[in-house]
Amino acid sequence: MDDLALSTSYFAGRRLTPAAMAAAVRAFGLARVELGYLTRETEVDAWEDACAAEGLTVGSVHAFCPASVADPFPGPETFSLAEPDGARRAAAVRAALATLDCAVRFGARAVVMHGGRVALRRPRLLLGSVPYRSRLSEAFAARGGRPDHDLAGQERAWREEAAGAWVDALSFSLDALLPRFEAAGVALAFENLPGLEAFPDPAELDFLRRRFPSPCLGAWYDVGHGERKARVGDWPQAETLALLGGCTFGAHLHDVAGLEEDHRAPGEGGVDWEALRPLLARPGLLRVLEPAPDVSAEALRRGIAFLRAFFGET
Repeated sequence: MDDLALSTSYFAGRRLTPAAMAAAVRAFGLARVELGYLTRETEVDAWEDACAAEGLTVGSVHAFCPASVADPFPGPETFSLAEPDGARRAAAVRAALATLDCAVRFGARAVVMHGGRVALRRPRLLLGSVPYRSRLSEAFAARGGRPDHDLAGQERAWREEAAGAWVDALSFSLDALLPRFEAAGVALAFENLPGLEAFPDPAELDFLRRRFPSPCLGAWYDVGHGERKARVGDWPQAETLALLGGCTFGAHLHDVAGLEEDHRAPGEGGVDWEALRPLLARPGLLRVLEPAPDVSAEALRRGIAFLRAFFGET
């Protein structure tokens, strides 16, 4: 059965109504959507009507959704459940619960969540440490598409030293959230993100799942992000899937062209889709196309055809 969904983030910047977006999803031959974080609170009623009119279902909701009309720049990291500051973390919990309410309203099975960003620090002789941003992508580009594994190992060690406060902060958030998600029967799925600072990484999420053995806590595997992380020497895909494949609720499907240009149409980049088949073809997995807004409708149709052939669908 064809259960591919399209993220509404594809329509970003086009000023379309929910009815027009829903009709476009149907025109692509799809029957499911993921409500993205650009969905405004004033659009929720219209999305309900549009889904009913077009026969669409909502499989997943990407936090934080719906966005307040007062927020000029809504995004997936407006809040962070791993924020060490207690007041800001409490705001993130409230926003996550509002997203859960939206998921319940639409009958979605999962909430896709970004965990936050670890503030890396680099040791400096005699001066303690200084703020640091990962240079893996820069090194990858400078080396013509080859990862610097020595740098990756060094940066990984610095991250492990810094990440404890984020693990503890996310634990506080999970204490508050998981009972609500369990009662609603909705999964809280943390997405793998490009960049060494992205939190939680696979090992951290695996640790948190052992700390919180809830059937509603797990991962969301973004194919393009996973490809980018593997290319620069940060978390090979095989290691990520070995840790989290069994607790992955869904996947964002897009390709990577050039060195790190992700969110391309599936089949138009360098992703090794066959290597991901054991995960992506698993029954019950939520499979969501997440192309960039500049991907043409024709390219997206080719991507949909590519995926249907890959999954053996007609």
